[in-house]
Amino acid sequence: MLKKTALNIKLFIALLRRLLLKPLGKFVLIPTLMAIIGIVVVGRITDWWKSPDSYYIYLVGDHVNNSAIAEIFKGFRDEKACDRGDVTLREEGIDGVSAIMVKGVPIKVKCVDDQGDLAEVRRISADLAQRNDTLMVIGHAYSTSSKEALPNYLLQAQPAIPVILTTETNPHLIPSKNSDGDYRPVFRLWPTDDEQATKFAQFVLDNRNQANGSQVFWVVEDEQNPTYSKYLALEFIKKVQENKGQVVLWSTNMSVPPGETLNQLKINSVFFAGDWQNALILIRQIKRIFPPNKLPTILLSDQAVDSQLLTYGTNELKELNVYLAHPLKAAQFKDSGFRLIGEDARMIIDMLLEDAHQHFAEESKARSRFKYWSMLLLNRRVVEDARAVLKSRMEKKAATDRLFKGTLGKYQFSYYGKNMAAQWHIWQVKQAKKGDKDLQFVDVDQLTKPGQ
Repeated sequence: MLKKTALNIKLFIALLRRLLLKPLGKFVLIPTLMAIIGIVVVGRITDWWKSPDSYYIYLVGDHVNNSAIAEIFKGFRDEKACDRGDVTLREEGIDGVSAIMVKGVPIKVKCVDDQGDLAEVRRISADLAQRNDTLMVIGHAYSTSSKEALPNYLLQAQPAIPVILTTETNPHLIPSKNSDGDYRPVFRLWPTDDEQATKFAQFVLDNRNQANGSQVFWVVEDEQNPTYSKYLALEFIKKVQENKGQVVLWSTNMSVPPGETLNQLKINSVFFAGDWQNALILIRQIKRIFPPNKLPTILLSDQAVDSQLLTYGTNELKELNVYLAHPLKAAQFKDSGFRLIGEDARMIIDMLLEDAHQHFAEESKARSRFKYWSMLLLNRRVVEDARAVLKSRMEKKAATDRLFKGTLGKYQFSYYGKNMAAQWHIWQVKQAKKGDKDLQFVDVDQLTKPGQ
């Protein structure tokens, strides 16, 4: 009886499978599975087909905490601060064809805060290199940060992402070329530190007679931006030694020697490569270490230029001879600060974008006529094509020594991105008026003699 019941159950299950499960698999499961596969495939095709709503020029730097970077970005964005959202730079884009009313992808500007942190720099630059909307990058303002980021922009991204470097001055930031000699699309606005070291050392040593006939240097590098400060400090030492000057001490701002040692070395000049906050700390230390009648001349690199140095260092700076090097003239800095750098970067990019637009079809056909016409017929746009054209136009500008004219002067970029027209200027910290408490930066060439 039990065997018969078990057999009946098996027969019932077999019948149920035949009547229900097979039709269910045929009419429900298989179509459902195919629908899922279709969604995945179509989704991928749609993602491939659809162009981004906008291409972006990313302004990357510590604009939240660094007022100089914030001013540069503001100058680029038509006086709009980064907290006011994206800014449309070119509504018609560069990859449209006006003759047949094919619109290009609009170009916008977005700020990205890297917090001045190298881990953030690496993360952000890797992300921007992979995005489908990254047209260009302006950043990261610090040599150390840009050295970390540039390999992602220039080597990982294909084609390379064009980059504008604003205030970076280390000459060895751009990755070396591949064996195929591929062009690196980088324009550098400021002169480099080898020239800064030469200018500063020559200026001081030319005036050595005012320091009892000799210059004895203590060179200090700021650990906060090592790619910048270490190279500049070393170059300054080389230039001083080449001109028969004496460097008796080389240290970092985090390892200041004992006061007794410093006084025994008979130092009469201190060169500091670093930012204004750490420069002010060092100056306060110097005033406590050296006797009032033996205070050394202070030489500060371009990174120490900031109006806050005058604001917070009024009492410390008054009794010292303080000189600074900078690509701007002091009068230009006083009028507009760092904003003019952003404005000139904008001017250069506007010219590049217009040039890329004018030659987009020509450049695209030169790479692949089939692809150009196929993309045009499909009405599809990808940022890689726009980047490739922009890169090619930058290369041609560099190869032909094209001159750009900005508010701050002329820009002429070499094949390796260097601005051949840039130069360094020497400033001095002076009282705004005789007997006045306020201090100001003054161009040395406007003074009768340095130190007066």
